[in-house]
Amino acid sequence: MFVTILSIVLVALTPGGMLPSSAPVLGGGGPDTYGYKYLDSDTTGSGAPTYNWVSIKGVGTEITTLGDDNNAGPFPIGFDFPYYWYKVNSVIVGSNGYIAFGDKSANASPFKPVPGTGKPNNQLAALLSDLDCSATGSPNGSVWYWSNGTDSFIVEYDSITFWSTGGNNTFQMILTKADSSVTFQYKEQSGAPFNGWGPDANQTGIENISGAIGLNYLSGTTPSGNVLHPDLAVRFFPPESTSLQIHDVGVRNAMNDRSGGLFAINDRPLSFWAVVKNFGNQPEASYTTYFKVTRQNNAVVFSDSMTAMATGPGETESLALGSTWRPVTNGTYIIKIITKMTGDMLAANDTAMIELRVVTLPGMLTFDSGTPGNSMSWNGPGGFGNRFVPPVYPCSISAIRQHMTSAGTVDVLMAIYDDDGPGEGPGTILFADTVSVSAANWYSVNLATPVVVTEGAFFVGSTSETASDPSYGMDSVPPLCYQGWENTGVWGPSRDAVVRDVCANATVSGPVGILEWLEPAPARVPVRIDVNPNPFGSVTTLRLLNPTGAERAIDLYDATGSVVRTLDLSRDQVVLDGRLLADGIYFARVAGTDAPVAKVIVTH
Repeated sequence: MFVTILSIVLVALTPGGMLPSSAPVLGGGGPDTYGYKYLDSDTTGSGAPTYNWVSIKGVGTEITTLGDDNNAGPFPIGFDFPYYWYKVNSVIVGSNGYIAFGDKSANASPFKPVPGTGKPNNQLAALLSDLDCSATGSPNGSVWYWSNGTDSFIVEYDSITFWSTGGNNTFQMILTKADSSVTFQYKEQSGAPFNGWGPDANQTGIENISGAIGLNYLSGTTPSGNVLHPDLAVRFFPPESTSLQIHDVGVRNAMNDRSGGLFAINDRPLSFWAVVKNFGNQPEASYTTYFKVTRQNNAVVFSDSMTAMATGPGETESLALGSTWRPVTNGTYIIKIITKMTGDMLAANDTAMIELRVVTLPGMLTFDSGTPGNSMSWNGPGGFGNRFVPPVYPCSISAIRQHMTSAGTVDVLMAIYDDDGPGEGPGTILFADTVSVSAANWYSVNLATPVVVTEGAFFVGSTSETASDPSYGMDSVPPLCYQGWENTGVWGPSRDAVVRDVCANATVSGPVGILEWLEPAPARVPVRIDVNPNPFGSVTTLRLLNPTGAERAIDLYDATGSVVRTLDLSRDQVVLDGRLLADGIYFARVAGTDAPVAKVIVTH
């Protein structure tokens, strides 16, 4: 019954009882380059929205993993929602009063303008500010989402406070498919951000997939007539039609799901892949994508290219380069993947630059230069860490270290985390020890019994319960890895990943060392399969570890034990295209052998 009533109320949000095809009268703000405009309930005249709160608290699905400065999701919208010239069907929900379509980048204070090309993009910012959704920060607060599965979707923030300063913020964002509109409603707004209202303290507006197009409703207290208040409704609506033509292709992600830093083993072939996308609203002919590996001084050590097929608006293509590169020198490299199309209108998404560290195992996994350039601390308890994807499995972690400093002496928990937390973030503690931090230094912990990682990623991070102590070492020397994480009561991707790396490392050894440690007697090391990236949604590389030279193919089994693919090997590896595979867990084994299986996880 309530769902039916809720649907009726949502229809009533269409201003003035107009049919969805009726465009509101000119007023409010806009248009942006595409043609979006906005009107608020303070506007007089035909077409202005009417404030009409639609409570979903206790009816929708509660999001329980939000804290201070993190995000959760993706959560299904329940239908394809038209937004700008494309359609979206899931949202990331941020603790700081925004939702984003497909972009999980951190968004935390100080806040960038909306619209703006700084990540995250593709966001709806109802009250983008330093909010605290944690149980201690907002003891009476909660965040919910709800969909009728057909044409209405709501995200509601209920009784959420500003970080440190309190207040009360209850607001919601409503997506209505009937007229492709976005409506922000504010039931309660009291208090102010920690540093007061200002452009880097609060933003309200919408932006497209690149951030280059959008509308700002409020930045700080400008314009003064748009200051948020209780019983306010703001509606953003698209044009009935547009003549704007957007020609834009680019790299969505490459080498992993976040184009983040990675490791490769010296003298082993490295494969390259990328997912490219037509971000525009026009069909595009084929274009060239270039793959390069350079040293930090831009000296090119590998270069190749391939042609991407013609694509329609919003379509993606997975590119797996046929050639490989075998590094012979340890050190820092940069993988550059670049799309080139005549007439491309947005250069910002044409290039993915990925930090690559070539290592010999046993050795140290690190993304920093060895010497911090600066340090950071929190106004409250918290910490920092790094995400690591081992270059081989199994991977044995024998030591961790992190650069920290304290004006006095403070106890810090140093830990190794599994990647089974919310959003594949830090979850189960695999190892932890407390160290006493004083002078600026690298603080290390050696493990009596190594932690063995057999799949996925792990995290090395340190946290303190003492406000503003210690300070954690940071490195801003490029390239940057985009694998840093921060803890402000909960773990989330680092808000400063685009400008600095966290100085946290792990000493590891590869599978040969692990097997010798487990079984000291000389033994033939079995052939194993390394799957990277894993999980994946488009393409992944299956690479043999310790091959004998006799292997010819890999069989891929589903959960019932049936062979669903036989993949022919080339130079001890093969690229698996998972786009036609159903989501789920599969198992890979060298064909015709009883070698150990490797778990392959497909998630689109």
